Amino acid sequence: MKETCKLILVLTLICAISSALLAAVYNTTKDPIAAALELRTASAAAKVMPEGASLPEKRIVEGETFFVARKDGQFAAVAVEGRSKNGYGGEIVLMVGLSADGHLVNYQKLVASETPGLGTKMEDDSFRKPLLGRPLNGDWRVKKDGGEVDAITAATISSRAALECIRDAIAKYQKAADALQATAATP
Repeated sequence: MKETCKLILVLTLICAISSALLAAVYNTTKDPIAAALELRTASAAAKVMPEGASLPEKRIVEGETFFVARKDGQFAAVAVEGRSKNGYGGEIVLMVGLSADGHLVNYQKLVASETPGLGTKMEDDSFRKPLLGRPLNGDWRVKKDGGEVDAITAATISSRAALECIRDAIAKYQKAADALQATAATP
């Protein structure tokens, strides 16, 4: 009995020390990790903006984070994250750039665990270029689902998920468009 209590006490002490060390490491690293994520997100937003647009400014509208850019003092484009939980490898998050005149400017992957050489081709020009400049109110589905977009060969699931990300970003933008254009008018 005495030996059992001693083992329980030792294991409890080890768990308490381990927990304290994990908490200390978490508290030390959470701010740098958050800052790096913020920088990566802002950098992706700048990359999906039209040429000549200003560096995007972060705006929060209705709980969503948008990056708004101006060109010649006028609202030019917005970047917003689009999400899909239906990727082949799980969740996909794209930073999607949308122009003020209602077209897709560009997109960049933020999170994806797709099959190398297949699903990762959503970033290749062969899939991306036909999408650029398409109107936001167009059909953002693959041809296999009755849409207008050619899916990546052998990666239809990843193609669907990428287009779902774009549709999600468009929906977020359309919901907040009036507020974004009003805030973009004021520096």
